[in-house]
Formats: sequence, C-alpha cells, structure tokens
Amino acid sequence: MTVTQLTIVVLAVFMAAFIGISWWTSRQNSATAGSYVVGDRSLGTFPLLLSMSATYFSTWTLLGSFGSYYRDGLWFTAFGTWAVIQVSVYVWLFGGRIWLAGKRFGFITPGQMMEHYYRSPVLRLAYTLVGICALVPVMLIQLTGGATALESLTDGAIPYTVGVTIASVSVATVVLWAGFRGTVWMDAFMGVFFGAVMLFSLAFVAGRTGYLDMFRSAAEADPSRLVVSGRPFEMLELWLGLSIGAWVLPHMWQKFYSARDPKVLGKVAAISPFWTSWLMALVPMFIGIAAIVPGLVPGADENSDSILPLLFAEYLPIVGALVVAGILAAAMSTINSQLLSSASLVAEDVWRRFFDRELTGRRLRNVNRVVVAGLTLLVYLIALSPQGAGYLVPVSALGFGLGLQLVPTALGVLYLRGITPHGALAGLVAGVVALALVAITGLSPLGPGLSGLAVNIAVTAVVSRFTAPVDPEQVATYRHLFSRYYREEAPIVRASEQEGVR
Repeated sequence: MTVTQLTIVVLAVFMAAFIGISWWTSRQNSATAGSYVVGDRSLGTFPLLLSMSATYFSTWTLLGSFGSYYRDGLWFTAFGTWAVIQVSVYVWLFGGRIWLAGKRFGFITPGQMMEHYYRSPVLRLAYTLVGICALVPVMLIQLTGGATALESLTDGAIPYTVGVTIASVSVATVVLWAGFRGTVWMDAFMGVFFGAVMLFSLAFVAGRTGYLDMFRSAAEADPSRLVVSGRPFEMLELWLGLSIGAWVLPHMWQKFYSARDPKVLGKVAAISPFWTSWLMALVPMFIGIAAIVPGLVPGADENSDSILPLLFAEYLPIVGALVVAGILAAAMSTINSQLLSSASLVAEDVWRRFFDRELTGRRLRNVNRVVVAGLTLLVYLIALSPQGAGYLVPVSALGFGLGLQLVPTALGVLYLRGITPHGALAGLVAGVVALALVAITGLSPLGPGLSGLAVNIAVTAVVSRFTAPVDPEQVATYRHLFSRYYREEAPIVRASEQEGVR
C-alpha cells in the first residue's frame, strides 16, 4: 500500500469516527437553541478540558507554530507564553463570571450579554459582526493548513483543492447535524489523539537530534535563529492577540457558557497547564528549532508550515499518513466550533434580534443551516484564492487582532465600571478602523492589532468620560451576581431564575 493510499484509508477512518460521534450526539440534542449552541450548559470537567484543548490543537499549533519557530527562531517564544496563560489564567479570571451571567439571564451568545448590560442594540450588533469577522481568518487557516499538509505528504497526489473541498463539505455536514454536543465530543476525540501525537513527535525528534545537543547543532547551522531578534512591538501584539484576544472570541466565550457550573471552569483552569499548555509551548519550539539542523527535514525551506508531515514522510511514512490525516481532522474539529458559533451569532444576534423576534424551532434551525452553508462557502472560496494560502500564523494573527478590539467592551461588563455604552461603541469602531488602516498601509510600528487596541482604549476612555454611564442598577445587578457567588453568600443561580434575553 502506498503512502497516498494509506493516507486515504486513515482519513476515511477519521471521517467514519466523526460521523459516528455526530450520530450519537445528535440523538441527545433537544429542539432548543440552548441545547444546539451551548449544550444545555451541562459540560463536565473532562469533556470541556478536551474540547478546549482540541480547539488549540489546530493547524495553528500543529503546523503554523512549527513553521514560525523554524523561520523566526526563538523570537516566537511569545507563543509559548500564550499557551500557558490563555488556558489557565484567563479561564480563571473571566470564565466563571461569563458563566454566571449566562446562567442567570439565559445568554447563549456574547452579544446578548453586551446588549443586556449596556442597554444598546447597536453595540450588540457591532460586537457580533466584529466577532464573526475575527473568526473568518481563524477558520481559514484550518482549511488551508490541513489541505497543505495532505498535499505535502502525498507529494501532490491529493491536491490542495481536494483537501480543502473534503474538509469544507465534511465540517459543514457535521455542524448542521450534531450541533454543540457533536463538536465537543469530536473535539475530545481529537484532543486525546493529538496530545499523543505531540508527545510521540517530541520523543522521535529528540532521539534523532541527540536531545539537548539539538540546540548546539542548530546554533552551528544558523546562530541568528537562536537569538531573540528584537521586534518588541510585534512580539507584544502576538502575545496580546493570542492571550487576551483569543479568550474573547465568540467560540471560546460560548464554551464558558457550556460548563455545568463555575467549579468546572476552575478545574479546567487548574488542569490545563499540565495537559494542553506545555504541549503547545514546548513541542513546537523543540521541533521547529530542530528543523534548522541541516538534512533533518528535507523541504522545510520551501514549505515551513508543513514541517511535521515532511518529517514523518521522510522517516516514518506510515506514521506520517496517520499524522497528516489526523491534522486534517483536527482542523475540522477546530473549525466546527467556530462555524457553529458564527451561525448562532447571526441567528440570535442579527436575524432574531432585528428581523424576527418569534424565530424558534425549525425556522431557527433553517437560519443556522443557511448561515453555516454561506460561511463555509465564503471560507472555501477564500482558501482557493491565491491570497488565501499564506503562512498560517500571519493570516490568523489578523483574526486575533480583531478579537483584541472586543476586549475593552467585554471588560466593561466583567470588571470595569467606568466604560459607558457610547464609549464602548466608539472605541470598538475606532479600534477596528485603526486596525484596518494599519494593516493596509503598514504606517504604525505597533502593528495592526496593537495599534487598533491603543486607539480603542483611548477613544473608549475619552468618550466614557463625557457620556452617560451604564444604569447604576444594572451595574449593581452584575456586581452583586459576581460577588455573592465568589463570597459564597448564595447558592448558584437556579434555572428557574433565568429571564432569557433575545
């Protein structure tokens, strides 16, 4: 059996597993939007931990980060900082508060919370649209990365176009069928699998390069890549975008809603550094730097984002087939939650809120289906364009930069009392405009995301200083909700207390 044939067989097995999981989980979905979008807020520690880890074990981690370490050297260690901080500190700081408000008022999207707190439908719409736009580049790299890896391993026998098409059709079908529970259990399946792949890859490369002697060999080949090359603003933007910008993206926000209770989120925050974080921080760095050693990874210069499949294609083609087919499946397990989140935002925050307040049941599902199909087609067409198949990290950095623009508005709900509705809206709009201008012109040394955030914060602060604050009773309601739980003055909010927000 050739490598191409073996890869096809392995990919077929993964697809069969995905279909089986989708069928099993679809039987547990009820007809409510809360079931389809956040799984009835019923996730325990194990599935939520693995679902979050699979969201991180995407083509960003399994392909893009390896390539960035190879191209940029140790400068890319900002990625490792994010890997430790994002999964633990930010889940701990924000996850419990997001869950409490979602449970109390029946939120299933971030935009619902923004409108309820700030009493601003326009802010809800703006927040939702920016969130969806932020997810498009992150979804894009899942398709392009998986398809590129498949093409690399099979030496073009499975073309890039075929890989993109398989992933697009498969993920759209699964999302429409299985909903949130399906994406969670597919994520859990892939989280375990790729945790094992990362550990095996580390052991394999370490054995071939003499373990820590690898750094000496890499330094002899190209000492410049083992010295941090400066670029402080670029590093800061990378770190902020990956850490603060990532937790506020809609699909992560909705994972916070889905937990059974805040204690589950606390356990996820405590366990993650010992599972997801160190794997993402250390394995890409070790293998990406090892690839600098001459002859270890043939073809790395021409296709640095495919170091892992190129490595196994050279030494262990059988394992390579498993890894690459799994990379494509991992890309699907990441994009599925992002696609589901985007569809729910359009259905709840745009269509139901502004066009059809009575949208429920089958009609709501139909809107979700149309949005999933439309977004899948959009990302598919971008992936096939000449600009779509760029380096994975720079492409996705645009999405995380847009995510940064959501942070001041979100912090106004969760922590900062001084942000007004007009200040939040003006800052969000100004930040996005500044990001776009810098991305197009390259005039600011800060980079697009950081420039947008700086403008965002400044405009938010100035406008908030001169406009009407949030209703004091509303502020008190949220602060009391947070404080009474963390001080253990009252039990967790019961489902009967939910008010529901549309």
